[in-house]
Amino acid sequence: MTTISEIVMEIIQGDEIALEALRMDCLNLSAYAIKIMPLVAKKTYRNVGKSAVVTALSRMKNELSKAPPLCPIVKIEDMSIKSPLTEISFEKTAELTQCASKLDSKLVLQSNFYTVTHGVNEITLIFSENLEKQILGYFKAKPKGIYRKLVAITVRFVEQEYIETPNMIYSLVSSMARKRINIMEIVSTFTEISFIVKEKDMDKTIEALKQFLVVE
Repeated sequence: MTTISEIVMEIIQGDEIALEALRMDCLNLSAYAIKIMPLVAKKTYRNVGKSAVVTALSRMKNELSKAPPLCPIVKIEDMSIKSPLTEISFEKTAELTQCASKLDSKLVLQSNFYTVTHGVNEITLIFSENLEKQILGYFKAKPKGIYRKLVAITVRFVEQEYIETPNMIYSLVSSMARKRINIMEIVSTFTEISFIVKEKDMDKTIEALKQFLVVE
């Protein structure tokens, strides 16, 4: 039989704001208990009192106080901006996969930013917008989608510090989410993460990420 504590844990783990507030001892347990009581009762198939939910939250608070923060402190070494960019996606076929792997190296070198992502059903290229006509001519296929006027904002970090750190990327993404920035793509390498956004969101993205820059 599922216990009240298990259901309360399930509910609050799906509510990141309440979860972090509980960890920091800033959550009004009584008010939150009243809010989730109907759902706890529904999931446990029994009448549930406020005191039982508050007790479960109190126990969780003691455990969470020892847990690391949801958003760890991240320090990035530098940040670069590449624009204007275009993104094109194609239906993935054997022919287009071969085309992507043999893309003219001279063409690639003309782009200040270039990346190819092979998904399960799609191939997506992001590159300098002045190469759009050449790349469309090279693939000779109808794209699934084309997005123009994009910007790549790339942050670099020290691999040894963050490769084993949970939620490192989440810290960066959440800072952008709070500013309601639409992330078109995320491209990562060993020590770099590039956020592809629309030109209109460039300033907001820089503002969101510059708080993580190391100032020497």
